[in-house]
Amino acid sequence: MKNRFLIVVLSLVSILSVQNAKAWGGWGHHISTFIAEKHLTPEANEKCQHYLKHSLPHYSSWQDYWRHSDPFKEISYWHSSYINKKKKVTGHKNIITRDAVTQIERIVKEMEKGKYHNLSDSMVTVNLKLLIHMVPDMHCPSHIVHSKDYGLKSKSLLVKGKKFGRHKVWDSAPMLLHPKWKADRFAKAYDTYSPKQIKKICKGTPSKWTVQNGKKMIKTYYFWERGEEFRNFTPEQRKNFEDITHEQLAYGGYRLAAILNEIFKY
Repeated sequence: MKNRFLIVVLSLVSILSVQNAKAWGGWGHHISTFIAEKHLTPEANEKCQHYLKHSLPHYSSWQDYWRHSDPFKEISYWHSSYINKKKKVTGHKNIITRDAVTQIERIVKEMEKGKYHNLSDSMVTVNLKLLIHMVPDMHCPSHIVHSKDYGLKSKSLLVKGKKFGRHKVWDSAPMLLHPKWKADRFAKAYDTYSPKQIKKICKGTPSKWTVQNGKKMIKTYYFWERGEEFRNFTPEQRKNFEDITHEQLAYGGYRLAAILNEIFKY
């Protein structure tokens, strides 16, 4: 398993970034990383530029494009967090390494307190690309997977008459709300929290954030009834949908920045 993981990581080093992914995998990730970049310390920003040679949004969907290709299939499990009834992180089918949060915390442990200096530049680069994607991903409502279903399979939504499953609904949330906006406009509209609020949002660990997200996401299962048309949402429904989208995209950006700032302060 260790050798397989090493092959995956070393192979990923050689892959260039790709763009124009869809939904939370595209616009959503761009939004969170635009927000994150605005909240980097000068030191963290300099280090990210050094290792990445591009902006954070440039790599925001990098992981999505290679998740189903050999030898990268293992990273396909690193996009979601799995929560049991006791609100504990379990990993996909109870394999704890197959969980975004486990991988985020592994990377942080490898790089914190100046330990990134002991890694090759290419390894640091890969770790950064993974963090850039996984931290926002763990905030997407459809990427918090509960062992209790909460009616997930029955909560499809109609979008202009076309059936969207719950996962697709949340992956598409930014563009459903504001189809003409670009990512930078979303970032400006959603980066609305005060420094004091951001400090509180970023308090704790990724595992604790996942538990918080898991508890918060339960209410989203009741935002609409099966087969409801998105265009017919009431003002209250639309507000609820907008608020959680705004909140989760911003939280993902702030927490990504907090992780990078902590890593690169040494």
